[in-house]
Amino acid sequence: MKKLLLLLLSILVACSPAMPPAEPVEPVTVPEAKIVAEEEVTTPAEAPEEQPVVEEEVVPGTPLEPKGYDIEPYTQLGCEQLLTEGEFASNCEKESDILVVTYKIGTNNCFVSIKDRLNERLTAGITLTGYKDAESAEEEFDRRLKVLKVGADDSVGERAYTPPIAMVDREEMEFLRDKFIVEGGSDTRLCSKEGVLAIMRIVDSRIK
Repeated sequence: MKKLLLLLLSILVACSPAMPPAEPVEPVTVPEAKIVAEEEVTTPAEAPEEQPVVEEEVVPGTPLEPKGYDIEPYTQLGCEQLLTEGEFASNCEKESDILVVTYKIGTNNCFVSIKDRLNERLTAGITLTGYKDAESAEEEFDRRLKVLKVGADDSVGERAYTPPIAMVDREEMEFLRDKFIVEGGSDTRLCSKEGVLAIMRIVDSRIK
């Protein structure tokens, strides 16, 4: 029986048609135009040319150097040289070791402050203000005379006056010298009226 089955299978295999050979697959070609287009797309774009940086022009003048003031009295004169501790002490009949003297500069000002070391409420001070020119300083000085309704004398500087004040035990005066107006004052328990006039004359001698 087995031999019969094997024989039948052999006959079927021999009678089946042979498989045709597989046809060769031709390579797919890409059109040249398409390749060029792809190359154009994938080529990195050139960077744009850098534009030159235009620097802004710096205009001279700062809040510390406002226009209209060409002088800086604290640098021309030296704030510390307007009045020394020893000069104040000798003219106001005080011991120099009880005084505290400080100096401060502003845009067009110079300040000298004096305090009693034992009683800081006893103070004195000198303020020098510089103007564009002598004419500007004189106009401001005259304006103050009109506002305060006082007259001027020649006790110190070119002209001087004593402003009316409501404070008790205080002596003050102002004077004009060239481009500068100087204001000075002191508690009379620290320096007398005669002493204030003496130290104002010292300041005037430093700016002549």
